[in-house]
Amino acid sequence: MQPIDITIPLRHGMAHYPNDPAVEFQTVLDLSSGSPVNLKRYSFGSHSGTHVDAPYHLYANGEKADELPIDYFIGIAKVIPFRRDIRAEHFEGLDIKADDIVLFRTNSSFLKYDANHISVLPCAARRLVDISVRAVGIDCLSIETDEALPTHRILLEEGIPIIEGLNLSEVRPGAYRMTAMVMSIQDSDGAPIRAMLEEYESNAVNGQ
Repeated sequence: MQPIDITIPLRHGMAHYPNDPAVEFQTVLDLSSGSPVNLKRYSFGSHSGTHVDAPYHLYANGEKADELPIDYFIGIAKVIPFRRDIRAEHFEGLDIKADDIVLFRTNSSFLKYDANHISVLPCAARRLVDISVRAVGIDCLSIETDEALPTHRILLEEGIPIIEGLNLSEVRPGAYRMTAMVMSIQDSDGAPIRAMLEEYESNAVNGQ
């Protein structure tokens, strides 16, 4: 099986979370205009495209994205499908273990922000903390819709990073080997991530 790229490419004008900076590309030098090279200026917020929320996003003493170990997002990922808000009781019988990277596939559109997208509810976040997962990801621009950010707070307070804006549309439920790297930006509360999955086991992981 070929590796699956689960990253949304950064592009000019792409969807972003409300009130976050827009993603803008500007041509600075252009070969077609007689310049010796092509060169662009990129402008975007720290939570653009496929990105990591580090604990420092909400907690002044929390770990920053650039302080995470370089191999933090290399490990076993469980892709679990959900078509409704994710609650603690939905995890009964699912194969989620300590140190897993849990990725929720909701088939949400990452081409626009939907205020009614599927969310990971606080009770589910607490259960994931109890299991001691390594990280939690979702294919939405945010892991929750509550502006008070209770799910973010529960996970990030316990040092569990959140990955948002994944492209899981072509990924079947199951266990995978995940390899991802966070862009190294000093003192970052969040940062873009490049992530891929390779099939690890053939067993499916069924959600709700």
